[in-house]
Amino acid sequence: MTIRRSTALPVTALVLALATLTGCGADGAAPPKAAPTAGASAGATAAPADATGAPADATGAPADATGAFDPAVAIAHRSREPYAASLEMTVERGEGGEKELTTVTGRSNHNTPAEGSRTEAKMVRGSSVLAWEERVIIDQAVYRRNKENGETRWTTDQKPPASAGVGAYDDDGYAKVLLDAGPAARKGMETEAGVPVFHLSARLSPAELRRADPSYGVGRQNEGTDAADCELWIDRLGRTVRSEQSTVVAGKPVVTKERVSDFGPAETFTPPATG
Repeated sequence: MTIRRSTALPVTALVLALATLTGCGADGAAPPKAAPTAGASAGATAAPADATGAPADATGAPADATGAFDPAVAIAHRSREPYAASLEMTVERGEGGEKELTTVTGRSNHNTPAEGSRTEAKMVRGSSVLAWEERVIIDQAVYRRNKENGETRWTTDQKPPASAGVGAYDDDGYAKVLLDAGPAARKGMETEAGVPVFHLSARLSPAELRRADPSYGVGRQNEGTDAADCELWIDRLGRTVRSEQSTVVAGKPVVTKERVSDFGPAETFTPPATG
């Protein structure tokens, strides 16, 4: 996911950013809504011919009676309206007794220059808590609270540069690169939490990953990564509702899974009291 809020697939730059808790946090607005945990039900079919073309409302893609749509049209005409959504992410790194699990939950605004997010991230290895932090991001300010040691005091500082993984924009780069991967990447229509979605999937090279996300390869966080298996589920408005990525970083497997749900109007996040 500092977590860069994105409706695109999180990359290993994000994975390691989470692992070092450069992007976690929460508090400010009303408690985030719980993200659904039900998996997508498969029912892959090709998008019908009448699901192509410019949508009548110039936002998203037109759908047929079954809900099927053309993913390329959905991305080309994706919604640019500001909205808020809930996030549920897991990152598994390593294997066996050395495997680290990071979970991130919360809520954030998208498609708006006025940043707002409330998230919490926790990293464990077995029964040991390695890091646990709440974070609120409001415009240029980041508010943190360390929960690992039961800290109740909030601190604040300026937002790190965008290259560190923070951003108030949505990036559809992964969807575009997966669509460019050819017909085999189009797995067809499925449903996610009862919503029709289109499933995209392909193995992407480092060059393709850099095209999908300019932050890929910054520093050494992707060292030793040859490729990544990427999957994306998008709705007719071009929003990613689910994503998965599997890769190897420095000889260790890294699996990232993310669900985005409870879409609604952009929200106001209130800064917590510091001191």
